[in-house]
Amino acid sequence: MEFAPVGATWLHLMATVAMLGYYAIVGLLVLPVLRRIVPGQDLGETIAGIERRALPVIIGSLVVFLATGVYLMGADARYGGVGNVTGSTWATLFLVKHLVVAVMVGLGVYFDALVVRQIAPAEATAQTASVGRLMIVAGVMTLLGAVVLLLTAAAQAS
Repeated sequence: MEFAPVGATWLHLMATVAMLGYYAIVGLLVLPVLRRIVPGQDLGETIAGIERRALPVIIGSLVVFLATGVYLMGADARYGGVGNVTGSTWATLFLVKHLVVAVMVGLGVYFDALVVRQIAPAEATAQTASVGRLMIVAGVMTLLGAVVLLLTAAAQAS
């Protein structure tokens, strides 16, 4: 057993757990509870505080994904180079996986950079709509994360 591939795979999986776990917990548990028990402007400040605290974990996860993903792709004998997806189920599945990941990154930027900033104003109507959007985006991120894991498993089994 070689240390580098095992370590890279472990770090890649840890980053997956950190990021997908964050969006699942926030969308399924934290936001619904906060929405019910935290009043008005305090809700916006609380959610913004959670996002500020989570942002280093999210960015760190993305850096680890990129570094370990590039290493793992390059180290796999099935990888035929950038854009080479013909004739290999593995390469096709990984291309689809990476497209889903790109959508997730876009949604994450939307979630973290745009919607969270709209929650802070005290306007109840705007805040309620923004929290609703956050819950939807977090749910979609969780679902897309499950799709990424399924595509990874299918590619590894191919």
